[in-house]
Amino acid sequence: MINPIKLVFCLALFVAVCALEVFLSKRRAWWPGLVLPLCLLPPVLFVLPNVVLNALGVAENSLQKVLSLLMGLLFFAPALVLLAIYWHCRRSGKHREQVEKIKIQDL
Repeated sequence: MINPIKLVFCLALFVAVCALEVFLSKRRAWWPGLVLPLCLLPPVLFVLPNVVLNALGVAENSLQKVLSLLMGLLFFAPALVLLAIYWHCRRSGKHREQVEKIKIQDL
């Protein structure tokens, strides 16, 4: 059974990490925004092969194998979310800088 207090705590922690990622991604330097996704990537790369190999070896039918592989890919979700936040913030920042340059040239 899922404990609602733990669920709320985990969601609040993930929201806080996402807010930190937005803050780091909007900085002028490009590298602070990549710190959090790169910290999440190595554990995923160590855990995922183990999950995949266990799924292929233990599962009896193809549906179980597919579901096990999908569960293994869920380990990538937080890293992908943080990378998407980084990409969006960096892209909108570049767009904002271009608009400012155009305004300065118009003067």
